[in-house]
Amino acid sequence: MNRIAPYVTPLIPAFVVIGFFVWFSNWIPQTRWQPPQAQEISAALAPAELAQIGQTIVRQRGCLACHTIEPAAGVKGGGRGPNLAGVASRRTQGVKGGPDNLVGYLAQALYEPGAYLVEGYANIMPPSISAPANLNYEEVVAVIAYLQSLGKTPTVKVGDVPRPAGVRSAVPSGKPTTVGAQAAEPAAMFASLGCDACHSLKAGETKVGPALDAPGMKQAAAERKMSLEAFLMESIVNPKVYEKKGFPSGVMPQDYGTRMTAGQLDALVRYLAVQGKRP
Repeated sequence: MNRIAPYVTPLIPAFVVIGFFVWFSNWIPQTRWQPPQAQEISAALAPAELAQIGQTIVRQRGCLACHTIEPAAGVKGGGRGPNLAGVASRRTQGVKGGPDNLVGYLAQALYEPGAYLVEGYANIMPPSISAPANLNYEEVVAVIAYLQSLGKTPTVKVGDVPRPAGVRSAVPSGKPTTVGAQAAEPAAMFASLGCDACHSLKAGETKVGPALDAPGMKQAAAERKMSLEAFLMESIVNPKVYEKKGFPSGVMPQDYGTRMTAGQLDALVRYLAVQGKRP
């Protein structure tokens, strides 16, 4: 015991310091990000109640990454898409050549945003029922009620809005839908997951998110000091870790890692990595 004392004694201060920081790090209140909870929407909800839920959905699903809500700014604003403030007042009668009523216009704007483009804006918005918003039917109705409230009194209820073929209702279990077997091929998965709505594989073609071209992906991976494959995997399963400057934050869905099997995820990463290794 006496023989090891000379070696242990000098280390005691280090152990004390380490112990202090371990205690301190556990003493500090811990915070943890949680994904947005699914909204409970039923046919019994009044329009005003739906509008409140719709406001939450608009803020959670990334709509404000491109749209702004700037009173007295008219259709123009500081966003990539039209200003939403007063949209109900501006579009009460629908649009020329399109729906002749407000609810019909708002439904079309969510289901088929490219059907009518406000002058001065590009066709960059993906349908709200696909990625990144992934709204179900009841959520679409809630968002319409909220948009009605931006300039008018909301009147719409669940059941009042047309339901195009293929639009899902709320998933009772609250679990996201997974990628089907028909999308086992990586190119098909890229489209099935809605990746092509926000990302282009062509250099210089910018959509909502950055292009997935070789120079851009190589640079992003280098900035993270990661291999291209590791960077792509992280970007898919945990996109909040790295977001490229100049693009809207929090738009990409956080659940791709649970919607794909390990094999599908690996196939998609390999597919994108091939794009990134092209000269």
